[in-house]
Parts: sequence; structure tokens; C-alpha cells
Amino acid sequence: MKKINYISLALLMLVFSSCLKSGLDDLPAFDEANIENFTFEYRWLVKNGDYDQLRVYPMDVNSTVDEISNTVNCVITVPSATDTGANPKDDFPTEIRNQVSLSSLVGYANISTAATMSPIDNAPKLGEMGDYSVSPLMYKVVAADGTVKEWTLNITEFNK
Repeated sequence: MKKINYISLALLMLVFSSCLKSGLDDLPAFDEANIENFTFEYRWLVKNGDYDQLRVYPMDVNSTVDEISNTVNCVITVPSATDTGANPKDDFPTEIRNQVSLSSLVGYANISTAATMSPIDNAPKLGEMGDYSVSPLMYKVVAADGTVKEWTLNITEFNK
């Protein structure tokens, strides 16, 4: 029995050790701190028995990115209501569509590889419901190598 324990211990030590000590390529430190695109969605809760179910519907967004002035201009259009009833989880009811406003959207941004993004001052935190009715909004993007750029987000139109 002791022999099996020693063999098992020796195998575990072999599996969890590494012989590679050098020769790994250095990965590049990305220096881009850009915003590539902005998207928005509307979220609401639907009572489903004893629990609430989150519904999410994307807005139609046309983003124009200016990398020279670090500005993103967005035109947001609320899609038409869909009250088909065929598949309720995919519907966007008129009652819900009427509630959509710039002060209750969730925003997302596509940014440069390995970069991070954070709001400045009163800008809403991305991925959470926020108020985009105040324009312009400022965001800071930090590249992997530490390069920092401040970006301005303008909602130039909101069509409903």
C-alpha cells in the first residue's frame, strides 16, 4: 500500500512541475487605446410565476468613430415594437417600447485589444443601466502598455 502512495506522489509531482525555464516569446504590449464601436440595449423585467425574468432588446445604433479627435457620435433608433405573441421571449411589446429613453439604456463599447475602459465624471458605467441623456460623456481608455486616451461620446440623435 505504501508503494502505491509513493508512486502516486511521484506522478503528481511530475505532472505539476514544468521543465520549461526559458525560450518563451515575449508577448507584445499593445499600445492602442481606441474605442471602435458603441452599442446600446434596453432591459426590463417580466413576472414569470414566482420569479422575475430579465428581457434584453438591442437598439439600432449607427456609430461614427473619429480617432483623431477621440470622439464617438451615435445615432440611436428604437426598433419597432413586435407583439407577435408567437415567441414572447423575443417580443418587444409596444408598452415596453414606449418606456425606452436615453435615461434608461445599457451601453457597451468595443475597445482595443487588452485595453480597459472607465467612465469619467458623470458618464454611466458600461454594462449597467445608465443615463445617456446628458451629452457629451467622457470615457478613459487605457492600453496594455499604459497609453491613456480620453474619449468623448455624443448621442447626436435619439429616434423613437
